Amino acid sequence: MGTSLRRAALSAAIGVAAATLVSPSVALAAADVTVNPSAVAPGGRFTLAAYCGAGAVSASVSSTPIGGPSEITLNPYTDGGPGAFNAELTVPSTTLPGTYQLNVTCSDGETGAGTLVVSPTGAPAGGGGSTSDGPSRALLGAGSGLLAVSGLSGVVLLFRSRRYRGHHCA
Repeated sequence: MGTSLRRAALSAAIGVAAATLVSPSVALAAADVTVNPSAVAPGGRFTLAAYCGAGAVSASVSSTPIGGPSEITLNPYTDGGPGAFNAELTVPSTTLPGTYQLNVTCSDGETGAGTLVVSPTGAPAGGGGSTSDGPSRALLGAGSGLLAVSGLSGVVLLFRSRRYRGHHCA
């Protein structure tokens, strides 16, 4: 009797899981937010665009992460279609280099975030080239020395194991 009850409970759980996977569900809506250019120097300007649902009549962004106002109202962007908004913003000159998330809230309840990189020159941080002056002779010497010591240790262990092969305790 206990086994059939467990099977029934397991079958019901599998049925509920399958129904959940098959039935359409309402996904949380997210606004698409773009930042152009994505990398700006302190004091530089960038455009933030938000694409909310067609029913949105306004949108705002919080620029507190970069040291700006807590709420900036975005302008309707008619070329982007219904629910599109944008604004040209300036990075405060006191903003430290780093990666910042700018959160947008739409009047229809959708939210989204855009990423802005603030760097001293405005260029993306990293990539595209090397700042190395070549190999470090000190590091090459240290690495070679470590390899030699480990090789010598391996040889010593190999000979020690051969030496004791025939002398096992019963």
